[in-house]
Amino acid sequence: MTWPERAEQLYQDMKREKTTIESMVDGMVYYVARHYKISITEVLAMAPDVFEQSFVWATASDRRQADEMEKVTNQSKSTTSIGSTERGTPFPGSEGW
Repeated sequence: MTWPERAEQLYQDMKREKTTIESMVDGMVYYVARHYKISITEVLAMAPDVFEQSFVWATASDRRQADEMEKVTNQSKSTTSIGSTERGTPFPGSEGW
């Protein structure tokens, strides 16, 4: 199978939410490589225990970062007000009409 055919097959499987052990492992390898900004070859050369530890740390780190971003977003939403949406107050700049 050529790489474009394999990419298409993976895309179709992901679209149908069909996963295989091979695609799961490939995804984990890609995730570690992307997180640590290293090549897939470097990830594949890792000892199994090092790969496992790297994957666990990467997922925990990304999850913590996502939680922090959500927290900041929620705080921002709760403290931001838009003048035109506050009831009972005129639209800014409309006082002279």
